[in-house]
Amino acid sequence: MRKPQIVAAAALLSLVVSICTFAQTSNATLGGTISDATGALIPGVSITATNTQTGIVSTVISNEAGAYQFASLQTGIYRVGAELPGFQTQAYNDVALGVSQQVRLNFTLQVGSVSQAVEVTAEADTLIATTSSSIGSVLPEYKVRDLPLPSRNVFDLITTTAGTQNSGTLQGIFAGNRLTAVNTTRDGMNVGEGRYDNGAFSATYTSPDLVEEVRIIVSTADAEASRGSGQVQMTTRSGTNDFRGSVFWTNRNSALDANSWRNNLDGVGKDYLNRNQVGGRLGGPIIRNKTFFFFLYEGQRSVERTSVTATVLTAQARQGIFRYFPGVQNGNVFTSSPTVDSQGNPLRPAGATGDLQSFNVFTRDPLRRGFDPSGHIQMVLSRMPMPNDFTVGDGLNTAGHRWVRRVSGTDATAGNGVNVNRDQFNARIDHNFNASHKLSLIGTREKDWSVVNPALWPNGFNGKINRLPDVYQASLVSTISPSVVNEFRAGRRRSIQWFWSAMTINGPDGQLRKAPKTMKPTDEGKEAFALLPQSNGIPYLPKTTIFPEHYIATTTSTGRGTVSPLTQISDTVSWTVGKHAFKSGFEGRTTGTIGGSNTDVWPRVLLGAGGVPVTGIDSAGVPGLTGNSQNLARDLLTDLNGSVATVIQGFMLSNPSNPAFKPYPEESLRYREFKQNEW
Repeated sequence: MRKPQIVAAAALLSLVVSICTFAQTSNATLGGTISDATGALIPGVSITATNTQTGIVSTVISNEAGAYQFASLQTGIYRVGAELPGFQTQAYNDVALGVSQQVRLNFTLQVGSVSQAVEVTAEADTLIATTSSSIGSVLPEYKVRDLPLPSRNVFDLITTTAGTQNSGTLQGIFAGNRLTAVNTTRDGMNVGEGRYDNGAFSATYTSPDLVEEVRIIVSTADAEASRGSGQVQMTTRSGTNDFRGSVFWTNRNSALDANSWRNNLDGVGKDYLNRNQVGGRLGGPIIRNKTFFFFLYEGQRSVERTSVTATVLTAQARQGIFRYFPGVQNGNVFTSSPTVDSQGNPLRPAGATGDLQSFNVFTRDPLRRGFDPSGHIQMVLSRMPMPNDFTVGDGLNTAGHRWVRRVSGTDATAGNGVNVNRDQFNARIDHNFNASHKLSLIGTREKDWSVVNPALWPNGFNGKINRLPDVYQASLVSTISPSVVNEFRAGRRRSIQWFWSAMTINGPDGQLRKAPKTMKPTDEGKEAFALLPQSNGIPYLPKTTIFPEHYIATTTSTGRGTVSPLTQISDTVSWTVGKHAFKSGFEGRTTGTIGGSNTDVWPRVLLGAGGVPVTGIDSAGVPGLTGNSQNLARDLLTDLNGSVATVIQGFMLSNPSNPAFKPYPEESLRYREFKQNEW
């Protein structure tokens, strides 16, 4: 070959490889060679791959090099046969083709009549017959079905693969890589969260009744796997020629659990969790051997009762009276030198230089002589429950209020909680126009609603989180010629999440599948909002030092939300030339996220000494007051006095052409949108 031809061939090869890097399919590839008893390759052999569950038959002819290739076969169980006049028919039975699997089956035909046949039964898992160099494992349908799975979330099975591990509550550290290095696809469509780095995670819940197979790749070698050094590839169930379905109910009930050690010590009953997962699936033919359907509904309802211990002030401390034993630090029942008994009665510890002492914190610092002049702290104290647990705090001035909190559904702020309330609907239609064209339509729609950041006091207010993700996709596999197959895919995944704080819990607006312009509180939110103090008409959130999270969460001012859509279009062309099989294609994505919040547009006021230190509360001003007791007494003073240490407030620009900062924007949300086009 001349040098210009070599350069041109190298350039073409590099183009094919670079394009192939972004072309991914979830269907399986089956190929091999046909030879006779002498090893001579045989052209013109008819090879049929019959899906034994749907009856769909695909046929190719071996080429002049004796090679055949099925470039895109739907996952399932197949019978693969080779037939040529003058030779015995040979067939492989029970060939399991998994998601994105590359399988080679070679045939050696013996001379004889067509009526003579050689039947070979393949292994249950045709995993070792793969031509892929990627490292990982496959969880076929029977493993997904049979492995214990208390959460009924398929992603909890990922760590059964060697080389994977969790990061706290998140799955997806593959071969030591970061959470962001995992690419999660279902039927070739990216189904990741889109906003948060949740590792191996799907925006929609993944039920074992939904997926047929899960392929977990720890180290990717195949170019077409594209993004991610780790891969989780799933394929959904489809209907067959037989009507098949199931109805299920899974109950996780703490009535069958033992109590915790700490609850036994505190003399309280065990925490209560009752999680019910119910649903059913049905699949079957619409037109036998041609059109099939699959439908799955799954719902979850969760109720939790948890023993919560919140920090509160004792009756004397609420009046500004600080108690201590001179010469020692105060200690609760669990300390080595407790200063109270289990009922909160003062108990003189060893080492104390005198009996119980007390003083009024308002008489020590001339700049802090009384209660918060706004009246907010007094309102908080009026809602504060009395202590009943002296195993926390210092016992004499701070203790715990233990109570049983009941909530319906709980979620994490990143939307990856387990005990949520959920409704999910899944549907799939597979239609075979003819032997050359096969269409699949798949969709999932979900709605989650739960409590987030629940209150620590019995009369407090909870936050709420709504998640409304959905996934829709379509694929068309077309056999253009005996040696060319085209696979087109298009889909959209949308991850939607709204986090509402107690003051801005939304009603119907919170269920929208688009970004609301305002956060209008319901009656419950209005009640919480009415308790906030205001300055010049602007509400603000005071955060005390001793009991910062009391009747309402104050770490975040209000709420936030995101809408993260992804549109994906891809096309893959596979063709066979002689002994070689080629694949090339492209993938285009338009992805982005729009996030909104009004965090800190209502100022957060952190109480404390700030730049004006507390005076008069030290060992000189209060004889015998030592160590941490001094710090606690100062914090009690600044909390009750409403002494401001820091004010945090967020401002926003009205628009890029008008760089004027706007304060407190009523109830409007501040949005930022990011977009990215990938080809």
